[in-house]
Amino acid sequence: MVPVLCFIIALVMGVHILRTWNSENKRNYKKINEIIYTLLLLAFGAYYPFLIVKIAGKNKGIVFDTVFEEFTFLGNLLIVGTMIGIGCWGISAKIRTIRNPELLKGLNNYEVFCKEFLEEYPNRSKIKRRITHILPFAVVSLCVLIFYLFFRTLLGKTWRNYAIMFIIIIGVDFALTFIIQDLIRLFDFCYMPPNAIKMCKAGLTPEELDTFSSTAVMVFSFGPFLFLNFPIFFIVLLITSVADAMASIIGISIGDKKHYFPKSTDKSIEGYLSGFGFTFICTMFGALFSNFFGLSNWSLDIILLLSLILSIVFVLIDIITSKIKLQDNYLNPFVCGIFAILTLIMLNISIFYKY
Repeated sequence: MVPVLCFIIALVMGVHILRTWNSENKRNYKKINEIIYTLLLLAFGAYYPFLIVKIAGKNKGIVFDTVFEEFTFLGNLLIVGTMIGIGCWGISAKIRTIRNPELLKGLNNYEVFCKEFLEEYPNRSKIKRRITHILPFAVVSLCVLIFYLFFRTLLGKTWRNYAIMFIIIIGVDFALTFIIQDLIRLFDFCYMPPNAIKMCKAGLTPEELDTFSSTAVMVFSFGPFLFLNFPIFFIVLLITSVADAMASIIGISIGDKKHYFPKSTDKSIEGYLSGFGFTFICTMFGALFSNFFGLSNWSLDIILLLSLILSIVFVLIDIITSKIKLQDNYLNPFVCGIFAILTLIMLNISIFYKY
């Protein structure tokens, strides 16, 4: 059911891309980003069943005969079920608008929404949005911690499998919620419930008013790394969410005192330095966190070398994206992930984890 759901949503995203392709106000980099977002969702739908097979392994289940059956059931129930609930929520908003047409002049008018959004988007909104990027780190850390502390006795070694599965479920629910919200916003704002409108304001930037937000794509960028050793996935997540967010927050906070590089962009040397430092810290933390919970056994010298390499890569990606305007929310995880994999292979460290 989850792959079918992903395919249907990706199809609707494709319809939006085609109907706005010749829009005069839409820059080419936005079109490229939209195509990549759609492909990432399609790819997730394609490899989701294989991911469940990988994570479930051949372990016996608690309720069903196998862990695979339990994970399949949980995915269908908690992902597909949540999306059906969101769909019903949107339909109720549409009915509310039909019954009260005056809403089309204010609350459910997208032009009014855009005008108010632009008026209310100061630097603190940028900082608030960046802080929300730290949520993936909080979710992953809490899932590992909760399953380790409270379910290890019941589940035995499979506590890791269940922790990863719930990370997937929560992440996919979060990402699909924002994608559906984007589609409603761009197709028919009448389906947008009042509380969802507040979510829109929290997750958007002015440049994203006529396109998909980059919030969801970040989650699907992490997906392929779940096939690998847990610290690879966790480090990639930390760099993309925490390091990038902190670099931006520091860059914004400095204000007029920052030194731009390249000159024609909004990227600053101060931002690069903070990005380097936080990437180093995030890589160290991700590896040591994984070691502590028995999810890896990397030595300190390997962790330090990897931290240094990924910090340099992060800064280079930041410089490149400042010119080509592609989203670092998917470039950071892919490029940093590839360099992490290559580094570990050269050091003869296994990149795969046996669940």
